[in-house]
Amino acid sequence: MNTYDFGISGSWWLLILAILIALAISLYVYRSTIPPIPKKKKGILIALRAIALALLVFIIFEPVITRITGSEESPVVYVMLDNSISSGIKDAGGDRSEKYRQAIVNSDFEALSSDQRKVALFSESMFELGEFNIDTLDHSGQITNISNAFSQVINNTKETNTQAALLITDGSFNEGDNPIYSAQDFGKPVFIIGIGDTNSAKDISIQSILTNEIAYIGNPVPINVNVKKSGYSDSSITVQFLDNGVKIDEQTIAFTPEKDEYSLIFEYKPLTEGVRKLTFRSTVFDDEITNKNNTLSEFIRVLKNKRSIAIFAGSPSPDLSFIKNVLEDEKGVETQTYIQKQGAEFYGDFPSAAKLNDAEMIVFIGFPISSTPQQIMDMVRNELGRGKPFLFVMSNDVDYRKLTAIQDYLPFTVMSSQRNEFMVTADVKQEQLSNPLLRIYGNSDDAGLWSKLPPVFRNETFFKPKPESEIAATIKVNNVAINEPLIITRSFRNQKQVAVLGYNLYRWKLLGYAQDIALGKEDKPDLFTTFFKNTFRWLSVALQDKNIIIRTTKSNYTSGEEVEFFAQVYDAAYTPLDNAEVSVEISGENSKATLVLSSIGNGRYRETAGILPSGDHYFDGVVTVDGNRLGKDNGRFSVGDIPLEYSELTMNIDLLRNIAERTGGKFYLPENANDFIDDLEALKDFRPKPIVKRSEFVLWNLPWLLAISILCFATEWFMRKRWGMV
Repeated sequence: MNTYDFGISGSWWLLILAILIALAISLYVYRSTIPPIPKKKKGILIALRAIALALLVFIIFEPVITRITGSEESPVVYVMLDNSISSGIKDAGGDRSEKYRQAIVNSDFEALSSDQRKVALFSESMFELGEFNIDTLDHSGQITNISNAFSQVINNTKETNTQAALLITDGSFNEGDNPIYSAQDFGKPVFIIGIGDTNSAKDISIQSILTNEIAYIGNPVPINVNVKKSGYSDSSITVQFLDNGVKIDEQTIAFTPEKDEYSLIFEYKPLTEGVRKLTFRSTVFDDEITNKNNTLSEFIRVLKNKRSIAIFAGSPSPDLSFIKNVLEDEKGVETQTYIQKQGAEFYGDFPSAAKLNDAEMIVFIGFPISSTPQQIMDMVRNELGRGKPFLFVMSNDVDYRKLTAIQDYLPFTVMSSQRNEFMVTADVKQEQLSNPLLRIYGNSDDAGLWSKLPPVFRNETFFKPKPESEIAATIKVNNVAINEPLIITRSFRNQKQVAVLGYNLYRWKLLGYAQDIALGKEDKPDLFTTFFKNTFRWLSVALQDKNIIIRTTKSNYTSGEEVEFFAQVYDAAYTPLDNAEVSVEISGENSKATLVLSSIGNGRYRETAGILPSGDHYFDGVVTVDGNRLGKDNGRFSVGDIPLEYSELTMNIDLLRNIAERTGGKFYLPENANDFIDDLEALKDFRPKPIVKRSEFVLWNLPWLLAISILCFATEWFMRKRWGMV
């Protein structure tokens, strides 16, 4: 239904009066003429002037025609179809692709009119289909990201009458956030048809490898390997350990019916420097649903084992003793300890430039203090200027004015400082757990372990992290989160620094780990020791090249996943270069390729190499500027033939039921999905939505109205001249 309204800006009576006045003026002007003219000609001139004046009056009153139209918008259901590999494999219940087709047929969503449904396929990303055809499903997606699919649905349906979603999936997501939260953000009922069997298929899989990212020649490194079995009860398997493809050890696991997950501990003693590929491979049974998850690899970088560390302390303290013990527990580490007395003297030897030159790392623990000689700070500044890593642990006695001597090598700037003390606890958020310094077990439980640490001390010194720094942890005061850093890391221009902005850190061990041991909780981790070992190892890893850094975004890619390269290029003064040519030669077992990276600004380069064959790959990168070679870098990565989709082979029915329940939808299995259409139409909001649109046609802004008025005046003037009128 359409309605129209004609309106003006002002009173209609005033408009009519103004038009009548315009007519009266026209009549008055031509009541007598010189020379006199016939009434017919006089009538033409009166009409022309009256029309011109009336149009001008009409325009001044801003006339507008308003059109109001009413219609209905059909309710829409968004159909989200999982197109990943796991949705089409064979499991303990049979062929999932057949179950998938059954779900589509029984749900009968195709019976809805085209304006009542939108259909999209998703895996790592989602794309909407114009016309749905069941043959479009090829189950080829390498990743399942349900959360991202919901986010795209939310963006795609802001302007539509979308009232529900139908999700057909096995629920085994392996990328993105928990889809429960994004489904709740959608704000509409989500109907779900679960694909797959909830019973475990027969399978042996190596789930994870947990080890240090860095190892040292001759120093044994423990490696935890987690193995999962399903469908087997009394069998046994052998897990082999290979270093760069050469078998060096193996262990046997005897399965029991009551246990499905097993953990093995291997000891790896590296003998040569470089990047090593550690592979673990389990026995393969003939009746396993897949053998693609029986092998898993991880890379580890092996460094030289001789390291000298210089430790400066403002005074003897428990923090000094505990941190030094952690260092000296590492094999191959030598420490030079310089403890200052009150005054310019030191316990033991006075620091010398020659000794500092031998140190590979410098540590400040409550240093410098007010009486620290300036020559010491000058020597330290010279060594840090050579790119040596630096660790700073604060105390209440630190003199921050003296610390300005090495300001360029600190990850922070000091805003203000007072000595009033208070107690703080560590606040580590989930997104900060990717920082290697905070890694305890390598999973989401680490955040909880950090939050349970005893409080340490802090004074009213306020720090501002530098732009290139990363805040690894903040603080809580009386359990209230405060956006003040506790742990800061910085990796910049071939230099690494870590700052721990709290003191009496020994409490983490003495009141935390030691207390747990005293209570018989021997399985509790020693966070103090783990944190400082992680810190020293991270600081020990120097960048391979001062000017050139070329890396892949990951060390291990799954089959079918695109390999992406990233580079950073600087000149000798560490100024980013955007005019360089970065060429990478990629070599695999049976493949070779050349890739030229594209500049993305600020000395950064990026390019995708596409999908590469399975196996180990090596790359050599060369950077040239104006035809002159600037530098090079190299490395290795692996492309496995184990898609991530094979990591979970059962339907995640608990997740799917939870999503349906929380959003007000319903969960079905393929065989009972016939109720979907009835349940959808029973929704109170699945109804057409009235749409009222208002449009305005502005008459006063039309150029032809003014043109007619001007034309009338021009014609009047022409006729007056033609007829010889004064």
